Amino acid sequence: MTRRTPGADSRRDSAAQPPATETKHQASDAAKPSASGLGVLEKAMHLLNIVSARRSPMTFTELLRACDLPKATLHRILATLVREGLLRHNAYDKTFQLGLRLLELAHDVWSEFDLRVAAQDELARLRDALGETVELTVLDGRCVVILACEPGDETSSARSAVGQRLPVHASAAGKAIAANLDSSGQRRLIQALDLERFTPRTIVTPTELHAEFDLVRARGYAIEQGERAPDRAAVAAPIFDYEGRPIGAVAICTDASRLDAARAHTLSSALMGAARSITHSAAGKAMSIATQSPPETTSSVEVRCVSEVRSLLGEGPMWSPRDNALYWVDILTPSVHRYDAATGVDTETPLGTMASLVVPKASGGLLVATPGGVMALDLSTRRLTAFCHPEAGRTNVRYNDGKCDRRGRLWVGSMDMAAAANRGHLFCIEANGSWKQVDTGFTVPNGIGWSPDNKTMYVTDTYRQTIYRYDFDLACGTVGNRRPLITIAASDGKPDGLTVDDQGCLWVALWDAWQIARFSPEGQLMQRLRVPVPRPTSCCFGGDNLDTLFVTSASLRLSEEQLATAPLSGSLFAIQLPDARGLPEAAFAG
Repeated sequence: MTRRTPGADSRRDSAAQPPATETKHQASDAAKPSASGLGVLEKAMHLLNIVSARRSPMTFTELLRACDLPKATLHRILATLVREGLLRHNAYDKTFQLGLRLLELAHDVWSEFDLRVAAQDELARLRDALGETVELTVLDGRCVVILACEPGDETSSARSAVGQRLPVHASAAGKAIAANLDSSGQRRLIQALDLERFTPRTIVTPTELHAEFDLVRARGYAIEQGERAPDRAAVAAPIFDYEGRPIGAVAICTDASRLDAARAHTLSSALMGAARSITHSAAGKAMSIATQSPPETTSSVEVRCVSEVRSLLGEGPMWSPRDNALYWVDILTPSVHRYDAATGVDTETPLGTMASLVVPKASGGLLVATPGGVMALDLSTRRLTAFCHPEAGRTNVRYNDGKCDRRGRLWVGSMDMAAAANRGHLFCIEANGSWKQVDTGFTVPNGIGWSPDNKTMYVTDTYRQTIYRYDFDLACGTVGNRRPLITIAASDGKPDGLTVDDQGCLWVALWDAWQIARFSPEGQLMQRLRVPVPRPTSCCFGGDNLDTLFVTSASLRLSEEQLATAPLSGSLFAIQLPDARGLPEAAFAG
C-alpha cells in the first residue's frame, strides 16, 4: 500500500470534487463563523454514518433530508470529506458514497493490530457475565492455538492453558474459524487435516465436515459437544478483520454437564456480540441479534401453539391436502417436520445437511433444497436423491425460501452462506429437472407468492426490507417488470416469509417484531396479528377450509433473557381466522 505524503491532498483527482454549483454555496458560507472543532467533527462523522448505513449512494438532497444540517454547512463538510478521500462523489449521477481512504486507514490500523489487547476487556466481561471460561484462539496451520484465557468460576474444570493447540475439526473455535475461510482456503485446510477420531462424536469425513461448516457459517457460531473429549463442550464465534476474513474466535468452554446444546444456542447472542465488539465487524447481517420488545397491542384472534419445539430456524410451512399435514423445516438443526392435523402430532426427521424448503411432490415423497442441490426426500428412509442443482459450481451459497406456482414449477432463491450482499439468484425449476435463472442481485431472498389471478408474483428481499412484485405469465413461467410493492421500516421488523389469501392480500411474517402483518394487493397495511414470539419466520394457510394460518418461528441468537420472555420461540403456531381464507398450495409437478 502506498502511504500518503504531506502534499498528497493537492494532487487528488479533481473529478472527485463536488460540482461547481456546490462550490458556490461553499464560498457564500465562508464568511460565517465556523463551528468548534468538536462540532465539525461530530457533523462529519454523522454524515459518514448516514452514508454507511445507506446501502446505496446518496444524492445531496437525500443527505440534506437525513442529516438536518444547513445546506451551506452540508456543502462545506461534503467538500472536505471528498477532498480527504473519506467520501467519493460521482459527477455522473451526483451521488456520494464511502471513499477508499477508509480502506487505507483500516489497513493501517490492522497492520499494527494486537488481537489479545483488543480482546482482553471483552473476554473478562464475558467471563464475569456467564461464569464460564472464555478463550481467544487463532488458526495456526492445521490447529487453533489459545492466545488468551479468562478462567471461569472455581467450580469449573475448564482451565485451558494459553498456548494449547486444539484440533480444527473437533473444537468449536476451530470450526468457527474454518467455516468462514474462503472456499479455496477451506478446501486446502480440510485436505491437510488429520481427521483423527477423539470420541464417537468426532467428525472424521470431509463430506460431514463440509456440511458442518455450512451450518456454522449460516448460523454464525459453532458448537462442540463431546467431540474433542467426552466431558468437554464449547460454543465459539469468529472474529473478522476489516476485509471480512476470519482471524480468530472467541469461545465459551466448560464441562459438558454445564453446557448442553440448548444452552449453547442461547449463549450465542452474547458471544457474537463480544466477537463484534472486538473486531467492529458486522457478523450475521441477515438476522440481527437485538429484538424489539413485545408490542403493547394484542390480537383479537387466538394464537395456539400446536407444536412446542425449540427449532433454531423454523421455516417454509407448506400445507398438503393430500396428506392432511403441514410440512416445514428447521434449516439449522437441520430437519424436516411433519405436523399431522388429525392427531396433532409433529414428527421431526433429522437430516445430515441443511434443508431450507420442503414441498410435496405430485408423484409422492418430498422435494427439499440443500446446499448440495435440490433433492428428492423419502421420509421413511431419510434417503436424499439428487434432482437438480442450479447453483452447482458456486461456492459458499445455499438455497433459501421457495414455493411452487399453480403449474407445479418450483421457484427458489439462493443466497450467500453469510448473507453477503447481492450474491443471490432466483430460479425456476421444471418437473423434468431443467431450470432457468430468472433474476439476480438478491441478498436474502424470502417469501414467494402469487395473486389469485396468477398475473402477479411476489418475492421478498429481507435484507432490503422490501417485497417486490413481478408481472407473471403462468403459461410460460416467466416474470418481468420487477418493482417494489411494500417497504418495511426497520423499526417494524424485517419481512420474511409470506402467503397470499383468496382476496389477494399478503400475510407477511415480520422477524423481530412479534407480528404477522396483512397487506392489501396495493401494498397498504390492513391488519397486524401479534404472536407470542419475536421471530416469526413464515406463514401458510391450511386445514380443511384453508382458514387456519400456520406460523413458523425461530429461536436463533436469542439470549437467555429473551427466551425467558418468549419461551415458545421456535415453535409452530396456528391462528383460526374468521374473515380470511387461503389459496391451495400446489405440489411440485415432478
